[in-house]
Amino acid sequence: MHLLRPARANDLAALLELARYLDSPNLPMDEGFLRGRLERSSNAFHDLGPPAEEREYQFVLAEETDRVVGTCAILSKHGTESMPHLFLRVRHEERSAASVPITVQHRTLQLEACYDGPTELGALVLHPDSRGRPGWLGRLLSWGRFAFIAQHPQCFEAQVLCEMRAAMDDEGRSAFWRVFGKRFTGMSYPEADRRSVTDKKFILDLFPDTPFYASLLPADVESQLGQVHEEALPAVRLLERAGLRWIGEIDPFDAGPFYGAQTNDVVPIQQNLICTVGSEPPGHDAPPFILATGRGAEFRAVAAPAEITGGEAKLPKEACTRLEISVGDEIATTPLSSGAGG
Repeated sequence: MHLLRPARANDLAALLELARYLDSPNLPMDEGFLRGRLERSSNAFHDLGPPAEEREYQFVLAEETDRVVGTCAILSKHGTESMPHLFLRVRHEERSAASVPITVQHRTLQLEACYDGPTELGALVLHPDSRGRPGWLGRLLSWGRFAFIAQHPQCFEAQVLCEMRAAMDDEGRSAFWRVFGKRFTGMSYPEADRRSVTDKKFILDLFPDTPFYASLLPADVESQLGQVHEEALPAVRLLERAGLRWIGEIDPFDAGPFYGAQTNDVVPIQQNLICTVGSEPPGHDAPPFILATGRGAEFRAVAAPAEITGGEAKLPKEACTRLEISVGDEIATTPLSSGAGG
């Protein structure tokens, strides 16, 4: 049974390995960046406090041997005065002519910045060897973060946001950046993407500050606006089941969509229930739950079948062992068989 827990300093090599499969600004294949992230994460887990730019929570998914096979993160505040949340607002405009029977629909893109931003769900990666294996691993990585937020609501913003991986070509190149961003910055996509990790000002200085008509883009590029990379589709479906939706924003680098929701409206957070561990195991047809215990740096979570009756949770012995809990202890439960839209 896999365990979701806070990342530790000795997980650095495992995170570098997982970063190979994504290599995004949020999880780059950069030892210095990840070392700093682990330090910030350790401080955040040990010193719980209100949302702040430096409070970043990095989790790992570990097998019983403690081999790390997945990771995810929560960035408690995305968008500050020094590092704003930048996005292209997508709007729709209809134009018609009085003299001819023509009506035209346009999409416009407008660069905007948020200096008091939401909580962001950071990059999620599951090792290819573990994808498709039993145990609800993807769901545990995705929804386990909501179990942590539910236990520590004071640490996060009223809105939660997630940037989805954009559609790319086979070599990881963004067609949108080639015909849009590169023309305004003169930078390659990797160069601009890396620079944006520590500097947003160049985007505000160089990008147009007036609406841009998407119809001026090549048709194949315009059709990709807000489209998700096929490998990210399972993650999108999980977020949609949790109640997150596209919020009319796309990334100014690759045109990937931003999904979001009010934190209190997220289904796994709403359905999070504190129970007492019972003495009996669940039945054979018990539905799956995320089971979480511990606060801050002691947080641990697994996905396992359970029965919840009258505030008591019947749990498998293996789950109790992995979570280091016993009869009478408190356990936070989140059903995995429900969600927005079924």
